[in-house]
Amino acid sequence: MSPINLDELESAAMAVEDGGGTVTALVSRETGMIHVLNDEYVDEEAPAPSASGGNEDYARVPPAGTLGIGDGLVLRFAATHLAGEQDTVRDLFRDRNTDGFARLLEEHGAGEAWERFHEEATRTALRHWCEENGLQLAG
Repeated sequence: MSPINLDELESAAMAVEDGGGTVTALVSRETGMIHVLNDEYVDEEAPAPSASGGNEDYARVPPAGTLGIGDGLVLRFAATHLAGEQDTVRDLFRDRNTDGFARLLEEHGAGEAWERFHEEATRTALRHWCEENGLQLAG
């Protein structure tokens, strides 16, 4: 079993989340390679497995929100680090305004705290998912 890259796994979970049911991501249990499948993109260098999910050689990556690393992570951070700004943060993410969130972090001097919070929560959630699925996260 090859270790799985944290950033690639996070990107796959976000793609599944943002795909609204049209994107599937599968992780090869043997190679650790992540296949992101959708109707618009096919990686011809690395033939992808079937998206049916019946193959024991692959683990299906859930949406980021299911893992607790989507918008919910941002709202948890706001509740503990951006007192009184939860509604603003919720509105920014409903509108997918990441620039507004970055400005808000800067205004509150919370950029570094967000980076640490995001990294720790993401690593913990993805490591737990890997363990549940018999996979190994790199690093």
